[in-house]
Amino acid sequence: MRNIFLKTIRGTAVAFLLVGGAQVLAFSQNSEERGIEGAWRTTLTIRNCQTGSPVRTFQGLQTFNKGGTLAETATVPAPSLRTPGHGVWRREQGSQNYSFAFVYDLFNADGTLAGSRTVRGDLTLGASGNEFTVISSSETFDANGQLTATGCSTATATRFE
Repeated sequence: MRNIFLKTIRGTAVAFLLVGGAQVLAFSQNSEERGIEGAWRTTLTIRNCQTGSPVRTFQGLQTFNKGGTLAETATVPAPSLRTPGHGVWRREQGSQNYSFAFVYDLFNADGTLAGSRTVRGDLTLGASGNEFTVISSSETFDANGQLTATGCSTATATRFE
């Protein structure tokens, strides 16, 4: 009877170890495979395009969805003066390199459409997979679709989990 009891306990312990080990392995593989997929807290710095000097820094959020789409929002301009951004992303050469583009609409203080802004960036995922850096550019268009301004920025981000 005692031998049956010990065998049952050993068998149960081995089963728990195997299942637990498989779950850890699955999580590790999932972390590597997801790349930039997920939600990120960003810190964006607008820069002078000629000198690279910082002009203004603010916070935002980006979500990179499976399949290559993304959504973003930021605190500048004020949320009442812009829509969330929607766009696309893709992996570039090198396992840590990505590019993205998104667009959002801009509004005047009276609520009328002021235009839109398109942002394009090159993203490098950090070695841990939990941070990234970005170099990006933007184009601002008026309500008639005419280019009115260009800009430069950098960003850092940490994964939200």
